[in-house]
Amino acid sequence: MTSTRTHSVIPVKTGIQNMCYIEIPMHSIIAIDGPSASGKSTVSRKVAECLGYVHVDSGAIYRALTWQIIRDGLAGASPEAIARHLPSVAMRFFVEEGAVRFAINDVDPGPAIRSLAVQEQVSAVAAIPEVRSWVGEHLQSLTPFGDLVIEGRDIGTVVFPEAAFKFYLDADPEERSRRRYREQQDLAGDEMNPAEVKRALLRRDACDQSRSTAPLAMAPGAYRIETTHLTIEDVAAQILAIIRAVPKHRLPKAVERDGFKPFVYHISRVFFLCYLWVFHRYATHGRKHVPREGGCILVSNHASFLDPIAVCCNIWNRHIYFLARDTLFKQSRFMKWWAISVGTLPINRTKGDIRALKEAINLVRQGNMLCLFLEGTRTSNGRLQPVKAGIGFLIEKAGVPVVPAYVSGTFEAFSRDARWVKPRKIVVYFGKPVTPVDCAVFKGDPDRHQKIADLVMARIAALDPAGSSIMASASVSVKATPDKC
Repeated sequence: MTSTRTHSVIPVKTGIQNMCYIEIPMHSIIAIDGPSASGKSTVSRKVAECLGYVHVDSGAIYRALTWQIIRDGLAGASPEAIARHLPSVAMRFFVEEGAVRFAINDVDPGPAIRSLAVQEQVSAVAAIPEVRSWVGEHLQSLTPFGDLVIEGRDIGTVVFPEAAFKFYLDADPEERSRRRYREQQDLAGDEMNPAEVKRALLRRDACDQSRSTAPLAMAPGAYRIETTHLTIEDVAAQILAIIRAVPKHRLPKAVERDGFKPFVYHISRVFFLCYLWVFHRYATHGRKHVPREGGCILVSNHASFLDPIAVCCNIWNRHIYFLARDTLFKQSRFMKWWAISVGTLPINRTKGDIRALKEAINLVRQGNMLCLFLEGTRTSNGRLQPVKAGIGFLIEKAGVPVVPAYVSGTFEAFSRDARWVKPRKIVVYFGKPVTPVDCAVFKGDPDRHQKIADLVMARIAALDPAGSSIMASASVSVKATPDKC
């Protein structure tokens, strides 16, 4: 196992979001560069999956552009002709299953972008300065999608030179040729010639390394990893170990806050979990949808005082913070001490509490999990209540995945008007996260915050196994079936 680096990692900058006057760090970028078939694609997907980041294959954009150029009859055309053709090529990006996908001129090229014809042309097309600038601008436009793992050949040197982490993967040419042949064979069957695949790969290497604009090279501050004799899991583990070993960029398990006592939190969770198991036959479904790392917001319906413990008690691998009304801290000295000890953040619901919003947003942007009850107060009839636009504002500004949860049975066990707790069964259903990309479809809409809030509430309603939850007001509806694990 080999990894080297030339100098210290460049830290991520922070910026000011003028719209709400909240200081929030920019989305984290992990750049993974290297030659063809060095393992970039599979490894970067694995790393993105483990960290909860969005995967970006920059090479796919170059191949798609080359495919479009061939389709438009410009194969072998002069660099000037191709540069003039670029304004007629439109790309639309979206996130699907944790990765950036695209359509080029409203067409999904699919596996055709990895054909031998494209492989033979793409290096020459990618060497054109105007093409590299065009693709680079498109890559830089993807940052609103969230934290990214981007693979390519000049990501750490040109596109994102200030990436939080930069890696350079390499392998022996013979091994890379074998990998590319297996990949091509899957697409073309027995038609591929191993010798021709190797020649094409070596030609691509020579072109990439000798081009005048953004040649293939290891970025300053990058870690070099030799992948010839390593499995995908080995390389991904190496990258993840490096990321987690740097204190500045480690995703914290819990933010150090005045009065916060992890021991009190864990003891409370164990106590309440035992209580729920014994008296309420407590169960959870879909916990696989809760990210193991990275900032996220957990949102739930609110029917009872039992909801907070029901939502968090069976999530063992993470500390969960709660945003609660400030009157909770005024009920008694013990309640105030306990709420602060377990990491509850107070918020004044009677006015715009900018301080609380700032703290909540920065909390999740630092890699923590925050739980919100969208309705703000307990339901009086067991039905979902309308949600306010302020929740959509917070979700948009946080820019992290939002995990919907539906709590069933707490209203029957201890409703708002009940004096005693009843031994009713309590079940919590977790759904697939609502991503920043899902929210981005409302960009520019003056009512986007309300629509984001309604979208999340609709996802919660869709988790009700009985299908009995009804929202009093919602502009977005989503149909879903809860996953069990």
